[in-house]
Amino acid sequence: MSVVSRRLPATIEQLIEARAFLKSLAEQAGLDARLIGRLGLALEEVFVNVCHYAYPPDRPGEIELRISADRDCFILDVLDDGQPFEPETLLEPDLSAPLAQRPIGGLGWFLTRQMVSELRCRREQGRNLVSLIMRLADEERSGSASGHG
Repeated sequence: MSVVSRRLPATIEQLIEARAFLKSLAEQAGLDARLIGRLGLALEEVFVNVCHYAYPPDRPGEIELRISADRDCFILDVLDDGQPFEPETLLEPDLSAPLAQRPIGGLGWFLTRQMVSELRCRREQGRNLVSLIMRLADEERSGSASGHG
């Protein structure tokens, strides 16, 4: 499984470039438009969060995207060397609560998990590493019946 990587400034303006990078490699790997769309949404959520929260405003950093794929799995790793991200501190959103009573924020991580087969987050060698994993065989079997599309 070969790995292709790209480094981008951690600015919202680079999101278009990040999504184009993902789309190009996902198409080369044979992913259909539905899966590419789901990965794109997950990437957007992670990318925007890094831009907003990982680095102080006076010290913008960098985001590294690493993509690897084989016939069974497509993995998009998003790395940054900003402040540690601890997803275990995030509360599950109460989707049964009326919209007016829900706190602002908190849905992004939940929605990101819904878009991919597996979501991993860890701190590795002083960097945050978020892995968006799409298991292709599982997705082909479930198709749009998975509730993801």
